[in-house]
Order: sequence, then structure tokens, then C-alpha cells
Amino acid sequence: MKINKIFIGGLAVLSLTACNDFLEVEPNTQNASTEFVFSSEGEVSTALNGVYAQILTDGTFGNTLYSDFQLNSDVDFYANSNEAAAGNQPRRFDVRSDANNINSLWENLYKGVETANEFIDNLQNSGLYVEGETTEMETDAEGRIISVDVPAVTAITQMMGEAKVIRAMLYHELLSYWGDVPFSLQSTYTTSELVMPVAKRQDISDALIADLKHAAEYMYSDQEATITPERISQEAAYAMIARLALQAGGYSLNHAEGNTTNYEMTRPSNYRDYYQTARDYTKKIIDAGGHALTKSFRDIFVDECNFVVNKGDDVIFELPFAQNSTSRWGYAQGPTNGVDTGDETDYTNSQWGSTNGGVRTTALYRYTFDDNDLRRDYVCGMWYYSNQGLPAMRFDYAMHNNKWSKLWNTNGLGKSTTYQTGINFAYIRYTDVLLMFAEADNEMNNGPTPEAQEALKTVRRRAFEPEDHADKVDTYVAAASTKEDFLNLVLDERKWEFAGENMRWKDLVRNNKYSEAVFFTFLAYYEIAENDALGTSSYQDMVEEHDGIEYLNVRSNSIWYTYVRNINDPNFPNNSLYMLYIVNPFGDSAQPTQRPQEYFDANDLPYTAVTGQSISGLSSSGSSIIWNENQVSWVDNDGNIRPQILYSLYGYVRVDSRNNIVVVDNDGVAKSFTINIGDPAGTINRLPAVRYLLPYPQEAIARSAGPEVARHQIETTGDAVRLV
Repeated sequence: MKINKIFIGGLAVLSLTACNDFLEVEPNTQNASTEFVFSSEGEVSTALNGVYAQILTDGTFGNTLYSDFQLNSDVDFYANSNEAAAGNQPRRFDVRSDANNINSLWENLYKGVETANEFIDNLQNSGLYVEGETTEMETDAEGRIISVDVPAVTAITQMMGEAKVIRAMLYHELLSYWGDVPFSLQSTYTTSELVMPVAKRQDISDALIADLKHAAEYMYSDQEATITPERISQEAAYAMIARLALQAGGYSLNHAEGNTTNYEMTRPSNYRDYYQTARDYTKKIIDAGGHALTKSFRDIFVDECNFVVNKGDDVIFELPFAQNSTSRWGYAQGPTNGVDTGDETDYTNSQWGSTNGGVRTTALYRYTFDDNDLRRDYVCGMWYYSNQGLPAMRFDYAMHNNKWSKLWNTNGLGKSTTYQTGINFAYIRYTDVLLMFAEADNEMNNGPTPEAQEALKTVRRRAFEPEDHADKVDTYVAAASTKEDFLNLVLDERKWEFAGENMRWKDLVRNNKYSEAVFFTFLAYYEIAENDALGTSSYQDMVEEHDGIEYLNVRSNSIWYTYVRNINDPNFPNNSLYMLYIVNPFGDSAQPTQRPQEYFDANDLPYTAVTGQSISGLSSSGSSIIWNENQVSWVDNDGNIRPQILYSLYGYVRVDSRNNIVVVDNDGVAKSFTINIGDPAGTINRLPAVRYLLPYPQEAIARSAGPEVARHQIETTGDAVRLV
């Protein structure tokens, strides 16, 4: 393996300034020197806020990582109609090294790394930083009281740990998107070179895990009164260790041995060591007993949209964004909200301001949930608001992910607001810890143990009403007795829990299931479109067997709905906005024969129909609203399958100009792929790996050593080779 060096663009010394007004980052003197800043606890705290600021920008965790770089899967999905390579669409695996968004993400992540490195170096070398021990009394295995020496946690060692976790968060993303990357735990000003050496991803993971294992023992538990979920705690550090370990022990895209032009999915020979680490550190969090899933799934996110921070529940660490300053959470997610700021009339939705609603899930995601799963109706959004305050159907190629939205805010953020919502994002949740434990424990024991089963059950209990627990929790979990079956249950639970949190594609990569998931997502869309066009599809049985869903029986081309006043429906934002009552959101159905009010009365529904005249901008031919129909077909008027079906997964699977299904092979060439409908397993085994890794930015290569470094990258990691 050749050791290469790549210039890291966008590096700067620790400026102690940031755009986030929630964090105080200005030093107490206009001429602050490094010695001054790192001479008092208060100034160190101010400097640490500058490190936090790096993960709160739109260019990192405030938006980009959860929009443009949330790669398409069987959950998260961005529909794209472009039938040619664009070169800047990582979500559909279509990106070149000269794409501006690739370079921007690279620079923003490494700017954060450099800021963290400078803070850590300066604090480490200051007179303030001391790692000591303190004596505590414990009871040994025989019941005797003994004294033991344990790390002495101070405010200074706590802040050191927070900076190291932030650095690990940034490197975790770099490893996810680029594999082998430039790596250093030192700031550039402490070295004689401005060019970082490229390191193997396993070596980087080892260094980060070892670093956090040490730092975490000098951090406060989040059960301490002074630590809120907006601060990184010892439990958050433990969870970050587990994430890094699962990533390192899982599969990733690598060159075949001795072949510099081909890829394969491999995992390290010592992968069990990493899974053991993940198991041990998630178990530490569980055993500490500081978290429980007491609030409903829905309320976790609604509280974030209302700036409510809950301690001791699901959230272990949430990114502390600032209103009117940082965060597009609740703007890019949730339903689109159209607001005409130039109109003198304020419609009912105006006070929340406009939202984009562009971060979505697949149109088929809603069918994967159990009918009784409480998460489904909250997450799966089939509606949005026009600029006249009217709810409208979203029934096309993707669905809104309604976990976060400005519309959930009780008071509204103001008519003129757009992004910069200040809504926090729960970066580490206890749910994730439980499911990481279940996955790692299952791997280490070659099957589910009672502890792993209980971790999974804990998550599912929150997702169902108590009367469903016997069937949907206990029986459901007990039925998966093998290692593979239990892993599939865990991955399914992660699918339903973490939509929009940029986890699904990483979970699938780690378990070498990404190619299968992407391919069958395409095939499910395609077979439904073929049925729309031809009335039949040869892939129907194969897809339905694989997904366990009879799409043609549950999916309707017509959705029936009516406008109603919102009377405490928990899955719509608030009582002041009108809502849609949808007759058949999750199944096929004909138009009801009863008029809406009669239908509501007959079905004992607590809704009141709205007269047409009472909704501004809505025309009605009757005295009360009748059933409305929204039709969708994935073919055009000429019977051609729409491009969103054909090209949204362009860089892995698509349809070519001769109407052949093609798959991008491991050598980067799109080739016709033969699907054996009678042998799904054999078809899956022939799928090449998804080429999810991004190329090094062309600018970084050019600033380093030009073509020679680019050639070395191809020889070592292959990440610079991409479909164009």
C-alpha cells in the first residue's frame, strides 16, 4: 500500500468565531493570544464553542449531510428525472471529482477536523490540562468494600473529551464517504507539512477508537446535573466508539486483492474485535440506566421542533442549533409549506413561514410498516400546504418525512422565515444504542441472546400500543431464532426508526446488503410502472416475494380525501391548520358512497367537514366538500415509464436507450443485467457492489501533487474512479 498525501483545503487556525449565536465564541479580549485563551476554564469553554460551531453549519450536520449526501436507499429517496450523467448527484451515485458539492463537503469536514485538532493540541499543552485519579469505594465480587483509583473528571478533561468526540464525528463521515482518507490527530501548525498523509480506513478507526476510549473515562455522565443533551457526555462518547467500531468491523468497498481496477465488498479479518467493542460500549450505556424510552416516538421530534430538550429519554446528544442562525432541520424535512410573503393576506399557514420539504422517503416506504405501528402515520407524509393555506396531496414518487417540521412548532417561527430554524437534531439516540447492542451481540454469539432480544423489544414496545405487545413484540422477536433472521429484524427496526437520519445506507453497507436493497428498490418501482403501462410485469412475483408486500393489492392509483378541520389529530401539525382526511393512504379503496359527514358519523370519526365557502381559494360545486380524487400513474400519456422511475438510481441501476435494465458493474461500466425471475437469490449474488464512495475532490488532488497523487489514489483506494 503506497502512502499518499493530499492537501486539505479550507484549513484555518482557530479563529474562535462562528455564525452560531447560540454559542458564545468570542474571547473576552479583542487581542486574545493562544496562551490567554487556554489559561482559564472560561476561555477554554469559549474556544470549545468554536469547535461545536463546525458541526452546526449548513455545510456539515446543519443540512448537507442529510440532504445532498443522504444517499438513496429503500428508505431515503430523492427522485431524479435526468437521463444523463450530471456529475454532481451523489444521492443517485452520479458524481465526478470536479463537482463543487464534493469539494465543499470535503473542505467543511476537514475545516472542522483542523479546528478540533487545534483546540485539542492547545489544551493538551496548556497548564490547565491534568489527568489525575481519585479514590472511590466499591463493593467487590465477595461483597467486601474496597477502594479503587478511577480517573478524576474535571471541567477541563470533560471539554477535551467533547472536542475529541466532535473530531471523531467528522472523521466518521469522511470514512463513510471516501474510505481511505488523509488523517492526522495533530493540527497543521504543529507539523512541518501542510499535507496530510492518506491512511487506511482501518488504521484511522483504530486510532479514533483508542483516542475516545481514553478520553471518555475523563468525561461526565449525562446523568450529572450540569450535562444536558446539548452537550456531549460520556454516554455520547461511548456511543461514538460503538458507531466507529461497527463501521470498521462491517463491510466496505475495497479493491480486490492485486486488482487496481475492480471493487468488492470486504470486511477486516479481525472484524469480531470491532463488534466486541461495539457490544461492550453500548452495554456500558444500557447498564448505566440513565435512559429509557418513556416519551412517544412522535413527541421526541415534536419536542425538538418546539425547542424542548428532554433529559434521560431517547436523546443522548442533540446538535444545539440556534434559531435564526443555524439548522435547516424542519425546513428541508416535513411537508412543503408554501407562503406568499408578498401577499397582503395571511393564510392559516403563513405564521410558520415557508418550508422546502425536499428530504423525503420512497413512495413505497409506508407499505413496509405494520398496520398497528404508531410510527407509520406520523412519519409518512402524503400532504403539504399551498401558499393559500390549503392542504394538498403529495402522491407521486416520494413521500415527505414528517419527523421534523416548522409546522410542528406550536407558535410558528414567523411568516418571513425559511431555513435557519434552530431546530435541534438528535445525533445520538438511545434507540440507536439499543439496536447497535442487539446487532453486535447477535454477531458475537452467532444468534440472538435474551439480552439482544430485550434490547430489540424495548424499541418495539414504544412503537405499539400495550395491547399489541404480546403479538407485535414478544412473538415477533421470538420467531427470529437464527443469527441471520435476527439481524434482519434489527435492520428492519432501524429502517423504521431512523428515516432521514442518514443511517440507512450506512447500515446496509456495513452488512453488505446495499446492492440488494438499491436493486430491489428500483425493481419495485419498475414493476409497478410496468403494470401501469402494460397491465402486467414479469417482475411482480419476484419483487413481492423479496419485499413481502403485494404492492398491486395495497397501492392504489387513486387516493380519496376530503378537507376537514383538524381536531387533535396527532399526525397533523396543529389545530389551526386544515387537514386532509385520506380514505386509503395505505391500501386500495374505491370512493366512499357516503358523503363525508355521513362517512365520519358512520365510522365514529372525530372530524368535522368544512364547507367550501369557508376555505379561501377553494371552489366547491356543493354546499359541503365532496370526496376529492388524486390520481397518479408512473407512465405518461403515451404509455412510457416516467424518467423518475428509470433514472433516480442512475449510477447503479437504470434503463438504457434500448429499454434494457443496466447495472453499473465493478469496473464502472453500465452493462445489461439479466434478471432470473425464478432465482432471486442467484440474481442477488450476481449483483456488483454499489459504487457509493466519492472521489477525492479534483481541487484537493491538484493542490497536492497533481496526477501522480490521483494515480496513487486509484492504486490504493480506487475512490477517484467514478462513472461519468
